[in-house]
Amino acid sequence: MSIVETYWSGVSRRLQEEVDTFNRLIGHAGEQGRENEQSLISLMERLLPRSLGVGTGIVIDADGNRSKQSDIIIFDLNNQPTIMAQTNQMLFPVENTFMVIEVKTTLNDDEVADCAEKKAALNKLSPRGASLPHFCVVAYHAQAATAPITVKLLRAVEEEKRPDLLCVISGALLAGRPEILTGAGANTYPAGIAALHRRTEDGKRLSNDWDVPPSGERGSSVLRDGIRHPVTRKGRRDAERLVAEPGRALLNFCSLLLTMLAAKGAIPEPSLRHYLQEEAKELVVIPESD
Repeated sequence: MSIVETYWSGVSRRLQEEVDTFNRLIGHAGEQGRENEQSLISLMERLLPRSLGVGTGIVIDADGNRSKQSDIIIFDLNNQPTIMAQTNQMLFPVENTFMVIEVKTTLNDDEVADCAEKKAALNKLSPRGASLPHFCVVAYHAQAATAPITVKLLRAVEEEKRPDLLCVISGALLAGRPEILTGAGANTYPAGIAALHRRTEDGKRLSNDWDVPPSGERGSSVLRDGIRHPVTRKGRRDAERLVAEPGRALLNFCSLLLTMLAAKGAIPEPSLRHYLQEEAKELVVIPESD
């Protein structure tokens, strides 16, 4: 495993531990949600260059339209008008907004519908001389028993209301538009699991060769090389269990996010993608028919 992959494996575990610990201590859903958002905001602030700001609030256009309240807004910090930052309720002109990220503690039917409503509101904005911001979703968990059920919910949403990119950290699930999430099949809305690769004796990943827990190894997580990994399923049958690699899913999500921002001219071409081996980008594809 490369230095970058090892580092992001630790980032993912720390992020998940922060969230799980706080959620155990605090029973109020609203407080849990705010703390979970703050954990991800801190990650984004460390990831992005200083020319970009990370805030929360509402995106507006010159015609008086507005988005719904957004958890994370990535914007042009150099050109953000200070007149829009005089109150706690931040307002971001759509022309200076590059990306909106929705954060979910647990992705379920209601939260998928909520994301679709927020994407629809964002679509109604009319930027002057700029494109609409990307809309992404990060969830720490998914309520569905298997990744294909979660993906089925996403694919049932009208195409224009789907997230441009989505990551469910605990299940190592990635989904997104085909022009953004490449390597996850030729579906209208590709999706795949960042499963744990089997490795050679010297630690090199074996391409498209996945760690499948034996039938005698039960439970929702397994221990591999001293690290506990969650177990997920690529299908509804118990025989389709896989060891998930949340750190690799989060690393790929962040790499794709940076690539999306670069395509908008928000940042230079990101160097992170050069540090990802081809095997590190591989996903177990969830087919359209599942």
